[in-house]
Amino acid sequence: MVIVVVLFVAVALLSVFIFDIDNLLSSRLGEYESVNIKLQDQVSKLKVYSDFNASVEEKKETIEDIKKDEITWSKIIYDIGRFMPEGAYITVFDAQGSQLYEYIKEYKEGEAQEGQKVMSFSVTGDAAEYRDVLRLVIELKKIENIENVWIQNITNIENIDTDSVIIRYTINAYWNMEPFLEDIEQKAETQEEDILDSELDQLES
Repeated sequence: MVIVVVLFVAVALLSVFIFDIDNLLSSRLGEYESVNIKLQDQVSKLKVYSDFNASVEEKKETIEDIKKDEITWSKIIYDIGRFMPEGAYITVFDAQGSQLYEYIKEYKEGEAQEGQKVMSFSVTGDAAEYRDVLRLVIELKKIENIENVWIQNITNIENIDTDSVIIRYTINAYWNMEPFLEDIEQKAETQEEDILDSELDQLES
């Protein structure tokens, strides 16, 4: 009988102990879940900040490229006027900056086709003689960052009023991509060095 009472008391005490442990664990679990939710919220905020910061840096780089691009086009137009033969003039100037941006984007993503020709601009105009068109082609090759210049089209147009023939031409100019790609590689190396320096600073601290 005594043994039964002792066992009963022991079972009762064990039940109370287990109940207390269960309550304690439930309380701790609730605290852990609350902390985990807060941590997840902080991680989400950090990710949003990181994405925002990356977007700002990308837009900053784009703005810098646009400013540089405006200067480049201004110089190109100035050089075209400077190199223009006396017997020729331009009626249409068509800048092809979008092709350059697209190629640079593909290059950064590793999808650019090696050796691809990227058009810089095309000009359409009239000339008095064929040699004026050929001279313009030669002169356009002197423009900075221009590698190839090709005649796309050339035709004779009869001017009935003056009883003469006008040479109408379209010339395409293509970028020398090496300076642009070198600039991209240099920026990539700088970014890698900055990341490495940052990681080393964190390890030292």
